[in-house]
Amino acid sequence: MVAALGFSILATGCLSPLAKHATAFSAATATVIDGSEDAYRAAMRLRLQEQAAASVYAYDKDPTWSPYKDLSPLLTPAQLDARIKVLDGLKAYADTLVDLTSGKPSPDLENAAEGVGTNLQGLNQTVATDLTTAIPNVPVMTTAQSNQVSTAVLALAEYLISRKVKSSLPKVTQDMNPHVQALCELLNSDIVILRRQADVDYQTQIMQLDQSIRHEGTAVSPYEHRLEIRALVELADQQKANDDLLARLQTALHTLAMTHQALAAAVQGNNPESISQKIAGLAAAGHDLNVYYKSLPNVF
Repeated sequence: MVAALGFSILATGCLSPLAKHATAFSAATATVIDGSEDAYRAAMRLRLQEQAAASVYAYDKDPTWSPYKDLSPLLTPAQLDARIKVLDGLKAYADTLVDLTSGKPSPDLENAAEGVGTNLQGLNQTVATDLTTAIPNVPVMTTAQSNQVSTAVLALAEYLISRKVKSSLPKVTQDMNPHVQALCELLNSDIVILRRQADVDYQTQIMQLDQSIRHEGTAVSPYEHRLEIRALVELADQQKANDDLLARLQTALHTLAMTHQALAAAVQGNNPESISQKIAGLAAAGHDLNVYYKSLPNVF
């Protein structure tokens, strides 16, 4: 609603240059965050679908196999929730930048930001576990990394709760930029792991199905044989679609970090001419992520 109002005012030409930048950045960030949360959830669903399919091959080989055994998720519910909280925090932060330049703070927006900040405060106590992954053989955060992320989460939470609407856009963006960079960097490094694990999952499943098809001989009918080969092609298509989705997510989050850094510099008077182009690039990255997600088949 704030973004829509901002664009309406922007169209009339009544906003100051700082307000225009803040409004455009907030709207573009909202597009990126909404698409990012959808992409995370889609990756989770794909992992569970792959695990369910892999159980077919485990049935004959694993004597301990049970239909009641929990599947191994890409992220646990708590880990997914932690990432959603960070993304929501970044979105709420971008919304508050509009308030900083409006001169008329919105009580509804302030209350919403405070609620998101409170959620982040709770997350700060479990950063080391909830912002890692459930994937085996992936190193946990070092103490230095955990401290950096914890500091960024806490700084974002405190900003949202304190409602610093009387501060200035240049000061807030400058103070918050290191923390925005740290959180985006964390999510980006996270996606590298998720992409790698997804490739392993799909390649394993494709290999198992391929070997099964090649060794079953006349045990299946020609019709069943064709269906199995078709399943191989569908798995390969899903693997590519999943990787493309995560690649777009990674690009969008990287662009968010770079655009905020450019915004912090622009409102200080450093190369302000380029910020509109940077924000347009952020909006384009968010649009690309959303369009691609919506184009995926129902299996996602």
